[in-house]
Amino acid sequence: MAKLTDMEDIEICPKPSMDVNDEFEEVVGFDDDVEIISEYLKRRTSTNLDVISIVGMAGIGKTALARKIYNSNSIIKHFDVRAWCSVSQIYDVRKLLLEILKQIMCDECVTAEDDLYCMFRKRLMARRFLIVLDDIWECKAWDNLQLCVGSNYGKGSRVMVTTRNEKLAMHMRQHTDPYSLPFLNDEKSWELLQKKVFQGENCPSELSNVGPLVAKKCRGLPSLIIMIAGILSSKKKEADLWLKVAYDICSHAFETEMSLKTSYDHLANHLKPCLIYMALFPKSYEIPVSDLLEWWIAEEFVQNIDTWRLEELSEICLYDLVSRNPVMVSKTRSNGKMKCCIILDQVCEFCLRKITEEKFMQLIVPYSYPEEQRLCMYIHDRTMTSDFKGSDHKEFIVHPKFRILDRKNPFRLLNNLRLVRVLHLLDIYLDNSLSAKFQSFPHLRYLAIFAKAFDLKWVSHLLHLQTLRVRSSYIMISSVIWKMSKLRHVDINKFPVTVWEEEDDIVLDHLKTLGMCCMSVADMTRKFWDKFPYLEELKLHVNEFGDHVSDYSNSALMNLDTILPSRLKCLSLSEMFLTHELVSSIAELRYLETLKLSEIYFAGERYWDLGDYTFEKLKFLKLHRVFMTKWSCREESFPCLEYLVIKSCPKLEGIPEAFVYNIPLELIKVIDCSDSVGNSALKIKKESEEYYGFTSLKVHILKKDKR
Repeated sequence: MAKLTDMEDIEICPKPSMDVNDEFEEVVGFDDDVEIISEYLKRRTSTNLDVISIVGMAGIGKTALARKIYNSNSIIKHFDVRAWCSVSQIYDVRKLLLEILKQIMCDECVTAEDDLYCMFRKRLMARRFLIVLDDIWECKAWDNLQLCVGSNYGKGSRVMVTTRNEKLAMHMRQHTDPYSLPFLNDEKSWELLQKKVFQGENCPSELSNVGPLVAKKCRGLPSLIIMIAGILSSKKKEADLWLKVAYDICSHAFETEMSLKTSYDHLANHLKPCLIYMALFPKSYEIPVSDLLEWWIAEEFVQNIDTWRLEELSEICLYDLVSRNPVMVSKTRSNGKMKCCIILDQVCEFCLRKITEEKFMQLIVPYSYPEEQRLCMYIHDRTMTSDFKGSDHKEFIVHPKFRILDRKNPFRLLNNLRLVRVLHLLDIYLDNSLSAKFQSFPHLRYLAIFAKAFDLKWVSHLLHLQTLRVRSSYIMISSVIWKMSKLRHVDINKFPVTVWEEEDDIVLDHLKTLGMCCMSVADMTRKFWDKFPYLEELKLHVNEFGDHVSDYSNSALMNLDTILPSRLKCLSLSEMFLTHELVSSIAELRYLETLKLSEIYFAGERYWDLGDYTFEKLKFLKLHRVFMTKWSCREESFPCLEYLVIKSCPKLEGIPEAFVYNIPLELIKVIDCSDSVGNSALKIKKESEEYYGFTSLKVHILKKDKR
């Protein structure tokens, strides 16, 4: 498989809309279905629980329809808690329970070792919940889960399922008959094809006759329409080329395999291994984008002589796959960027067959060393067997979320995978000693673990490590981390950063992300930050103040001038005082685009006056538990701000009126704040529209349910 080796090798496509609601709105033709199923979910019955089943063949749009309903405002407001789980053909009832609990318990700690059944009943008792079981295949899966999802819950609770099996839907039926999803008619098929190909622009007149023919040949299957749209998007807008595609679909009728093959064959070579890698996840699994991009880099699917551009290039690859439709955006962040993506079921099945046909093997020729070849073997959880013993000469690309049969000792399954590059084990709590385990994986590029205790010395031999993520109750610090010269991303919860004199001359030229750092103001010097000359993202917690916030009338931050790395694009600060000196340092960051402030205090009067400070390139600002009462700024303070998020700021009286004149502002999101903050956001939107005659500003106001 080819790898991305240079910027010139890729076709840069315009970034698609990253609004998740827009993405699923493009599955047109189901407006009536949305309304009907939504009413089923919200209507009151004499029973405590009902199951709403959406039934239809593969590719007809069951999951997209369910997601559209699940994410609708009316459903979000109606239910106390919601959870979405993908079941597929292989399932584990404890894994499902764990996933549901993680979603309804948010940041609270829950592991597979807990009494999940007891926690499940306790958390859902007397609460109106919605649980979605996507792509369920077997009666056994529902029977096991039904032991927990019984009838002794608050009235109005619902389970919504998607399935291809009508008999299974009848087996799960409580009071509502299964809902069979119809095919799209010709008109809706053409509407969907136009939206995906032309992205809101009008269809050229020369395609007005052949376009509906192409849509009709897709026989009402949304997934096939989306796939064909990806093919057409890469072709010239000429009638004869479109007509050729139409007849190709016609000749194969429902054999979507050919359409999938055509779509796959039209991908650039460097995109094929990226797509195949995504197929190793469970069907409909929402893949975290930030992780995926780092995995691609670690597996060397994305390469470039200029290593600083790897993240940028991997992101372009993903946007390319999204624009061609095999991959869809499922969640976005508050700043509009992709948070999670999914690979279409039919694409996933095709890629897995592709891997099987090629006997899991592909030769990859490294760009830097063309005379060498490494043999790669792709593995997902269904192939974790003893068949791979004695295969130490091969390099394995392991499913980052593969099934762990022995959760207390997952390394036993990896004994024969000596050349593995990616280990993502954040879902498994490791309570045994790890020091000897990591000696078996010297080629790791990516390591993410959840452990009771962690000593940096255990991974000091991993000289190729690019990403290190650790969640642990106890971190044993060591200067060895500064010797791991290839590190790009370090994310260790409350990582106590200490400067050792013997490491004064060490510089980590590749480090781009560092967090969550705990350090004293005394160590926040220019000399220290010069160790990371290209640092772009920093999560920082200043830990010098002790235990009593009320005693901090004189913050040491007041005595510092410049204390932050100059190239930062993203800065997160938590649990510290916001002084004029600190604000001045932030304003001097010329490249800063994202600023997140959490648990922020003020000495004396709780008034944040930005005065003459200007944040020239800031696009995203999040204020979470910022304990101020008043906030003022100028019209020029945030000239490029696009997203403003204010969460849990109980004392804040309102948002500065200066935002009325901020033309780039697209969204103000207010979460769990006073009514006056929400009202000020609505006032800003209204006055902006009156002043300019129009506004693209959206205001979202959410309040936590106090019941």
